[in-house]
Amino acid sequence: MQILIDENIAYAQEAFSTAGNCTFANGRDFTNALVSDFDALIIRSVTQINRTLLHNTNIKFVGTATIGTDHIDLEYLKEAGIGFAHAPGCNSQSVAEYVFSAISNFVKSRNLEFKNLSIGIIGKGNIGSKVVRMSNAIGMNVMINDPPLQRKTGNNNFVSLSEVLNADIVTLHVPLKIKGKDKTYHLIDEKELNRMKDNAMLINSSRGAVVNNNSLLRNLNAGKNFFTVLDVWENEPAINKPLLKKVNFGTPHIAGYSLEGKVNGTKMIYDAFCNFFKLQPSWQPQLPRVENNEIVLTDTGTLESALFKIFRKVYNIEDDSLSLKKYSGLPENELSKKFDELRKNYPLRRELSNYIIRFPNGNKNLIEKLKNFGAPVKEIN
Repeated sequence: MQILIDENIAYAQEAFSTAGNCTFANGRDFTNALVSDFDALIIRSVTQINRTLLHNTNIKFVGTATIGTDHIDLEYLKEAGIGFAHAPGCNSQSVAEYVFSAISNFVKSRNLEFKNLSIGIIGKGNIGSKVVRMSNAIGMNVMINDPPLQRKTGNNNFVSLSEVLNADIVTLHVPLKIKGKDKTYHLIDEKELNRMKDNAMLINSSRGAVVNNNSLLRNLNAGKNFFTVLDVWENEPAINKPLLKKVNFGTPHIAGYSLEGKVNGTKMIYDAFCNFFKLQPSWQPQLPRVENNEIVLTDTGTLESALFKIFRKVYNIEDDSLSLKKYSGLPENELSKKFDELRKNYPLRRELSNYIIRFPNGNKNLIEKLKNFGAPVKEIN
């Protein structure tokens, strides 16, 4: 079994070497000539899977260690009889934590309270559902827009896109669909941006082209005071340099890059690979224990200050933004290289479940709210 693997997939050597001979390469460099003699491809979102890449090759299986499939020509794979698997939900907790790290910064910077804020969540899939649960737990007014899910469930608790755009915080968790009834390409464009409140927060951690980046830049240049957070960009890695300078937080498509999120994706694809080739799975990931994993909140404080302190310890979005923004003065081709380098060399990041939050006695209401974020919370005796 000959397996070609994107070199940036976590634990891929440990997993797939149990099943065959592994070759590693940069996922952006995959060509028809390179892949032709392999039996399987294990990729990420940077590799476009289509007829051009796979025609007249030996490829029998493609696995992408990602939630999204917009980089995959699924119709061609079906037509060619090539097996396929992706990893829905693998990094949903990681992305939800990214979103709330951003929100906790926004709330602190503007001296706001969660109970006075509305949040519009566009897309209630694996990630959106977690954002909904966390938002409800801390008392925000939650509005959800998801037309496909609304049709499927018949639930009337959804709101229109126009309504959701009136929220204080708008966060996007949809797949990229270029056309059709539920098209999400440029879902947020000039008209939608004009519907949003001044001083609102906009977060995109879904796919870059869900937001028209040029329209967003025009709005920001015209004085719209959006607190803007972009993890995904149109035309990655050749991102919009003026827009990078304008956003409050700009990161290099790493919202889902916790170690747990990466390893979950590898494990899901490995299991699907073994199932397809009728192999017995033998790899079980063993993640290192987190040292210094206690977060001690020594005063009762407020929910807002507690969440800010927790995310400063566990995941501080500001660090990732500064790492990318410091290259905003480079020529565009150099900025593109740095974008990819930051993803390839991303520092170790662990999810909240690895930490213990210790909190003073007497604030059980706050403790119950914090438990919804995925970390054990214990009272200090």
